[in-house]
Amino acid sequence: MSLPSTYNGNYTESEESTIVYNYDWSKTSLGPMDSWDPIIKNAVNLCLQSVFPIGLFLGPDWIVIYNKAFRPMIIEKNPLVIGKSIKGTVSVSDYLISLFENVRTTGKGIFQNDQFFELQCDGYKTEMYYSYTFSPILKSDGTFFGIICLAQNTAQRVVNARRLKTISDFGHWTSEIDSLESACSIMKKILKDNNVDIPYALVYFVEHKLNISSEYLTAHLKATTFDEDDKKERQFPDYFPETHEIIDLSKDVDKNYGTYVELNRGSTTYSFLTCKSWPIHLLMKEGGHVKVLLKDESQAVLLLTKIPFGDGRALSVIFIYGINRLCVLDEQYMEFLQLVTNQMNSFLSHGRSIEEEKMRSKILADLNHQKVTFFQGISHQLKTPLTLMFSPLDDVINASSPEEPIMSYLQTIRRLDKGADDYLIKPFSTQELITRIRVNIELSLLRHKIIFQQCKEEETKQLLISISTKMFSGLSMKETLQYAVEEIYNRLPCKRIFITSNEQLGFKSNKIIALYENSENSSMEICDDEIKSQTFMNSQEVLKNNLGIEVYSDVYSDDVCENVSILSAELRLNNNLWGWMKLYRSPNSIWLDSEIEFLQQISNQICLTITYISILEENIAKEIQIKAAEVASITKSQILANTSHELRTPLGAIIGILSSLDDTNLTSDQENMIKIMTRSSDVVLSIVNDILDAQKLEAQKLTLVNRTFDLLELFDNTIDMFGEKTSAKKIELIIDYDVDELPKYVKSDPERLKQILSHLLSNSVKFTEKGEIILTISILSQNVIDEANVGLTSIKKKVLLFELYDTGIGMSPEYIQHAWESFSQGDMSITKKQDGVGLGLAICKHLIEMNGGEIKAESQLGKGSKFWFTWNVELLSPMTSSSLLKSRFNEQIGYILPNIIRQKRILIIHPVESMRNSILKYFKNAEKVDAFDIFDKGIKAARTYKELYNQSAYDLAFINLYENNKEEVMKIALELRKLEMNSNNLVIIFIVFPTNEEIALAKRFIRKVGGIASVIYSPITWKKLIKQFIHIVKDETIEKNNSY
Repeated sequence: MSLPSTYNGNYTESEESTIVYNYDWSKTSLGPMDSWDPIIKNAVNLCLQSVFPIGLFLGPDWIVIYNKAFRPMIIEKNPLVIGKSIKGTVSVSDYLISLFENVRTTGKGIFQNDQFFELQCDGYKTEMYYSYTFSPILKSDGTFFGIICLAQNTAQRVVNARRLKTISDFGHWTSEIDSLESACSIMKKILKDNNVDIPYALVYFVEHKLNISSEYLTAHLKATTFDEDDKKERQFPDYFPETHEIIDLSKDVDKNYGTYVELNRGSTTYSFLTCKSWPIHLLMKEGGHVKVLLKDESQAVLLLTKIPFGDGRALSVIFIYGINRLCVLDEQYMEFLQLVTNQMNSFLSHGRSIEEEKMRSKILADLNHQKVTFFQGISHQLKTPLTLMFSPLDDVINASSPEEPIMSYLQTIRRLDKGADDYLIKPFSTQELITRIRVNIELSLLRHKIIFQQCKEEETKQLLISISTKMFSGLSMKETLQYAVEEIYNRLPCKRIFITSNEQLGFKSNKIIALYENSENSSMEICDDEIKSQTFMNSQEVLKNNLGIEVYSDVYSDDVCENVSILSAELRLNNNLWGWMKLYRSPNSIWLDSEIEFLQQISNQICLTITYISILEENIAKEIQIKAAEVASITKSQILANTSHELRTPLGAIIGILSSLDDTNLTSDQENMIKIMTRSSDVVLSIVNDILDAQKLEAQKLTLVNRTFDLLELFDNTIDMFGEKTSAKKIELIIDYDVDELPKYVKSDPERLKQILSHLLSNSVKFTEKGEIILTISILSQNVIDEANVGLTSIKKKVLLFELYDTGIGMSPEYIQHAWESFSQGDMSITKKQDGVGLGLAICKHLIEMNGGEIKAESQLGKGSKFWFTWNVELLSPMTSSSLLKSRFNEQIGYILPNIIRQKRILIIHPVESMRNSILKYFKNAEKVDAFDIFDKGIKAARTYKELYNQSAYDLAFINLYENNKEEVMKIALELRKLEMNSNNLVIIFIVFPTNEEIALAKRFIRKVGGIASVIYSPITWKKLIKQFIHIVKDETIEKNNSY
């Protein structure tokens, strides 16, 4: 089999590439690879050279082709075989074929994200997830031929996301825990929600003292994921070991749990314990974890965690987790289970701490109840005898004279009697009672302060809101600030308040913007209650926390011509000092902390007000400037358009007269002058046309036409326009496209497409002094359907991609973003040496966007530039292509290399790799094509071929000819002539620049080398090659006739 047409020897073929290119496809329904449609060949080449997993399913039998990256996607037992049909090959073939048929029927692709598959891997079923697309592959005639599949294994991401959700759920439910029982219930719910990674779980509690062995302990089954709310009896699967509600661990001290079994998964070996009952005693003894293999070959893991109690006891918790049958119990799986165990440890610890807190609260409540009950009982026991003791006291006092000495003692006893009830009823001392009263008084004062502070804060909040409301209501800055100072005066006692500005917003330096003062009260007093309710500013702490605040207790003021106490706050605009807000009081007045903080809040709000109004005024000024600029731009465009129209008429006359002088006999000096005038006139006319186009685009009066034209003829004619200029600079101008991929005739606007290419090529030629300029043309893979014609006739469109690369001076990255603007030019020290006014790229961008494409640029100063853009063209229908075009153009519809050339063996020697690759694409269907960068390699290949096969190696030889390599070219040409045999007529074609010197040089070489020789001028195009072949065929015919 042959290698792909795009193969250049630069990549290493994988095993899949070797199989595909050496496979005998003639035995399949696809037929030989040489007969495949070019689009199918490109799809195969893309698949095999891509590093992304790609698979192809071609033809009616869905023949399989895939690349190296796709290999891991293949199922182990039923692998997809390259060159074989998928039908009956894989276990999921019915499902895949149904999807394939859906794509074939609808013509639309299918995308599946994170699709689940149960596959075989290493002899085990495995859980896999894939994201993939099935897209149709259409041949050149638009018929369905196969499906391209792009796939990605997303199993690791899906599993990680699923497990991360389980861990996150524990954090969300922590606040719902109020006991160990609720913790177990919530754990059961969380694990039931993720029954993929943990199909089931059992939780055993073992309560014991710390550092005590498990020989005399008992394990209690507290929770399982098998528990049902309406069923008390638990039902366990048959494949479980013996599972009891209560396990006496003392009976398992000498128990033999069974043997360990080793399981191999890939290159890793895992050990599992087989046993008749859960090895809880073994886990308590050894710690860590125990892996268990169950009766049905499924797996489980036991993990241990401990929760210490405060009384020297601990709770050991054993978790038994079921393992997903489709997953390997590897380190990542164990880390996930350990994280789950840690989370459940936190759950249980939190539940236990809440239970202990409830228990402590209950004990304290019981103690308090018992204390109250005790005092109440004592009170009742003492009240009766005390009543009997003090009941005769009133009679004794009434019967005694007030002057008697005993009366003072009796009155004291009476006071004791009055306090006896209170003493007996309340179980606290008099000192405690006094303390409680003091606390209540302090709390009342504190409550009063808090209420007072809340009222102040609410007033401040309302003031800030009112200032903002005034600001948004449309008041001017002066009106808003005046309102603010009046409101501040009503809330902050002072004799004078004002706002001054510096040189901002058109105000003069230190001008008072807003002022309010009380001329009647020269001195302001502060209420004593208010002073007592707040803390005086005895330190600098408040000033430290309020930057921009200054306080002067006694300072002379020029404003009022007397000493005052000043409180001032800075007003800032964009971090610059805009002005001050100042409050005056009588000398040595007190400024409270609350007043300073209030002023700070108000000043911040006023700063926002000033900033907002400033931005608003700036925006208004900018809008005025924009409107003025728009009017100026429109006026400028009109002037330029009128001027351009006025220039066009005399320029046309000048150019017409100059062209009429071409056929007259002139001296060499006169011819040079005529050429200079012609070239200058063309430049001026081009500038005038650009200005007119720019004006039409701005006025939206330019439209694109849609007509049929020869695509390659437009490319070749456009590139030929710049052959003379590039040759003068000795620059290689190369056009690179795949003839088989491009349609011959399309519908679009050829003049505008040619205008875009001419602008871009002109820039490259102007700013490139050496190296090469490469224009690459290709078709993007997607088809665009014209929705406006749906239901009538389906109009298919293609997207052409143009890439222009040069080795010129390049552009700075900062300039690229401005390159698309009208009259935009780069470094004037460079561009002023060239013609043009900076409209070309702007016109290109507008035209491309009108067509529905886009244009981008990449460049570095001194390293060349790369421009690329897309252009939509309409494909002709098969009926139009076969009938209309044949009658209209009387020639073949596609670009076909003549059969006589296909049978030729061709040699190409050129030092520029891009030139070699371009010529190789023209001759990819020829029998044999070799391309070399130096002459010695070409001679060596010709000699080797002759020695092996005893015949001449080549029929055609393309050799680059420059002034500096003419000796080597002559040497190789003569050497190739010597290697001819059996009357083989080697045709030598010299590739030269179309300059007078090199044209004369090529003619001398043709005479010296003898035989059939010819010249082709760069840039090399398809049209030039076809003409060259016609000329060669004529020469060969003449040569044969002469030999007869």
